[in-house]
Amino acid sequence: MNQEQARENMIKQQVRTWEVSDPKIVALMYKYPREEFVPESWRELAYSDTNIVINDSNCMLFPGMEARMLQALNVQSGERVLELGTGCAYMTALLADLSGNVISLDTSDSVQPSIREHMKNVRFETGSVISGWQDKGDFDVIVLNGSVQSIPEDLLDRLTTGGRLFAVVGEAPVMAATLITRTSDRGLLQEDLFETSLPRLESAEQKDIFNF
Repeated sequence: MNQEQARENMIKQQVRTWEVSDPKIVALMYKYPREEFVPESWRELAYSDTNIVINDSNCMLFPGMEARMLQALNVQSGERVLELGTGCAYMTALLADLSGNVISLDTSDSVQPSIREHMKNVRFETGSVISGWQDKGDFDVIVLNGSVQSIPEDLLDRLTTGGRLFAVVGEAPVMAATLITRTSDRGLLQEDLFETSLPRLESAEQKDIFNF
């Protein structure tokens, strides 16, 4: 397969059709070869319009959703980013390119050594949606690479004023891709971007939750 042509087709047929017009995001999707991040058995499908399952609680999101998420988050250079659910680290690479300052937590290690070696501005650590981030300070951007029933209130408290959190919230088969922005010390603004469905993040079933 001609991966360069596949990447070009991905931009034209998937990314742009998902209302992604930010040239910075389009350029970023060109920059990183998806086939280098996925398991060998999935490389032929690296540019297909489908989620690629990494394990029971992680998947590589399909390109259109990844690009739409990044456009909505509008990550700026120097912002502190927390990623929950590293998976194969493709999204990690995109976030790190935009911000230069990422902490990525996962309960298991699915990152290829060759990928990890090149991510000097990422701290890979063990954790989940309910643990591992409590002592890391506050963040300008938080990304959940998987679904949750609801978002832990303590996690929302980690958002700086102006900070943004992306999560897929709800129950299968229809969940809401949600962007939450902290507008003030106590103010939160929620925007439902689109409907989708993702596997649950590990440890995402918890009782201590925040409902809008």
